[in-house]
Amino acid sequence: MPSGFDLDSLLHFNPPHYVCERCFALLTDVPANFAYRCPVCDVAYVPTDEFPSVGDYLSARGLALAYEDVMAHGQRLAEIARRTRAGLTGQLPDYTPMRALLEAIGSAQHCVHFTTFGISAWFVGALKMAAQYIDVRGVISGIKRDEVFRELTTYAGDAPRLQTRLFGQESQWFPHQKIIVIDGLIAFKGSANLTDIGWRKAAHGREVVEVITDIAEVIELNNRFFSPVWVGFEQRAQPEAPNTAASSYGR
Repeated sequence: MPSGFDLDSLLHFNPPHYVCERCFALLTDVPANFAYRCPVCDVAYVPTDEFPSVGDYLSARGLALAYEDVMAHGQRLAEIARRTRAGLTGQLPDYTPMRALLEAIGSAQHCVHFTTFGISAWFVGALKMAAQYIDVRGVISGIKRDEVFRELTTYAGDAPRLQTRLFGQESQWFPHQKIIVIDGLIAFKGSANLTDIGWRKAAHGREVVEVITDIAEVIELNNRFFSPVWVGFEQRAQPEAPNTAASSYGR
């Protein structure tokens, strides 16, 4: 008997609708006409006459994840995930993890969030290309003052929608996780840094790459491993600023 599609599963489909203005956490159940606090950074959003709902404010800030057709977009990303898994198990050997990642980034409609220890110039170029059309935000550890550093700082104007937080190795507390979250719908996690060598090693079983399509888990990865580090960098750079120092909704 062929497997079918259970309509009941649509009741559990709850993609993120917005990202927080301060920490870029993925937000799902945002109230329409009530005050709201980001579950990650605790920034307050308070309705005003100009913006009677949190959604109105975040939309005006360009922080709404408003898909033209979220089901079609989700199907596209799900197909990438299916091919990725087939490639990793040898059923589709030509579909490498690198190819999967590039195709997923190229399919993004709103945003890419990532954390990595180290990044190659090759990937900086790919992300700058994506950032011509969407918002790309990343936390990069182990950064050195080399060509890659200059691309991300001196030449940041080439891709103003690429924002990065850069950590050196001067502290034992620099982040070491490796995740890539695309549109809040799909994520890649594992041991591979965002380097061309790392992702090509994954095709030969020398690095771990896993693709995540459970939306609740995708949101958890973003809000646990990306957003707190992003806002923590802000607090580290400006230690005098309290947790509520970011611009609150309605100020």
